[in-house]
Amino acid sequence: FLIFRNYWMEKKHRGGRKIHVGISASLIAVGTLLIAIIPGSFHTVEAGSVAVVKQMGVICDVEGPGTYFDFWLVRKYEKYDAKVQQVEINMDAYTLDAQSMDISMVVQFQIRQDNVEEIALNYGGLEALTNRIQSVAVERTKATLSQYQAEKLIEQRNSISSTVESEISTAIGDKYYVTFNSAVLTDITFSDAFE
Repeated sequence: FLIFRNYWMEKKHRGGRKIHVGISASLIAVGTLLIAIIPGSFHTVEAGSVAVVKQMGVICDVEGPGTYFDFWLVRKYEKYDAKVQQVEINMDAYTLDAQSMDISMVVQFQIRQDNVEEIALNYGGLEALTNRIQSVAVERTKATLSQYQAEKLIEQRNSISSTVESEISTAIGDKYYVTFNSAVLTDITFSDAFE
């Protein structure tokens, strides 16, 4: 509205006012542009997180907790939770003597902040990495438990749980840029017929 009003005033009053109206219109345009650009250019990385900074799609930096000012059309901040991740897993498995069982377990891991660029390049995000670690945990758990008969699993559950944890830890190793914390079998339920 102001631009049209100024244009009308410019047409109405020629001479010295013409320059004044042109400057006013320019200032309004610049002000509007700044209002659109500046708020979106502040990026906050919360405590316990780390951000991969991409400039035009290419990783250029990694930032820790804090507030940063970067032009939002050029630089994007992808945030990764650097706190301990807890994944609850439910699966079906079979014992050595072909008894079916439902297994519940909890796996904990934490990304290595020094390797967040590799995580971004290889997995594209924390969710894909979590899915991969979950797949490894399921595969190693099924392979380990399939070596025991059902009665032995019931008798030696505590020692078997530590064996499963060791197997998962070895399988994850240094391959996935995480620090493996623990894997705990929280429940093993056999079929009604077996029980």
